[in-house]
Amino acid sequence: MADKRFILELGKLLIAAAWADGTLSTTEINGLKELLFQLPDISGEEWMELELYMASPVGESERQRLLERVQGRMGSAADKALALETIGKLIPSGAPARDQQIEVVQQLRNDLEQGNGGFLDHLRRPFRRILNLRGQHYRDEHDRESRLEDFIKNTIYFQVTMELRDRGITFDLPDTEIRKLCLAAGLMARVAGVDHEVSSEETTVMGEVLQRHWTLTKDQAELVAEISHHRIFRGLDSVRLVKRFKDLTTRDERKEFLHCLFEVANATHQTSFDEIEEIRSIAQGMDLSHQDFLDAKLAIPREDRKGL
Repeated sequence: MADKRFILELGKLLIAAAWADGTLSTTEINGLKELLFQLPDISGEEWMELELYMASPVGESERQRLLERVQGRMGSAADKALALETIGKLIPSGAPARDQQIEVVQQLRNDLEQGNGGFLDHLRRPFRRILNLRGQHYRDEHDRESRLEDFIKNTIYFQVTMELRDRGITFDLPDTEIRKLCLAAGLMARVAGVDHEVSSEETTVMGEVLQRHWTLTKDQAELVAEISHHRIFRGLDSVRLVKRFKDLTTRDERKEFLHCLFEVANATHQTSFDEIEEIRSIAQGMDLSHQDFLDAKLAIPREDRKGL
């Protein structure tokens, strides 16, 4: 696995390279976002850090410092592989074998592998053209902005949709329902992970809840559950998850969902005090009453409720 700081430094270097002539068009920014979206395990907070570099020009000295930091951090095979893979994604799918962009990318790979200073010089001109091509591929402004919002506010949805696309899997559900189930998965993972660990039993119950309420297949439910419990430990914002889930659901749906949260909490051993308090906080954030919370909690057998 590539080092977390290396991933961020690589993202900053690509942004800095795009600022080479002091300007960035809207199309270029969109193309840059599409490329950066593919860096692994970037949380909403870290994305905002990258956005700071897109907000104003990056000078030559800063570009050189970033290049030196990236080259200096490429000490592990995982870091080098990530850098080369990211550069490889500059080539659009379906590009002819003798396309000039392929030659450019190969030169950039050589620069990174050899650690020489030619990387930025070889990247400057073709990078702007490549970003324009990527940006033009995503013309729908609403789609771009919603994807950015999803990345920052609900990274589970973003990762699920990207994984589905890569695996050729589709959900036979309206997009709103997919968003809702991803938010639900994030909140279940939040409860399961309150002790900083998500057990296999909790993941199984999460998958069963998703299958029962959204008629997913076992494979689909397992994919969402797996992604959600990995993301919950990487800066996923539970306050925003609660607010967005509240916006997309009725009061009756939220009351029923409280029962699902206690079902997850009770999956391993007994429902703990910390799990009960986490569910209480979620219930309050969803504008449910104390009685709604008690009704869901008391549905768990007394012998399993050591938090009482």
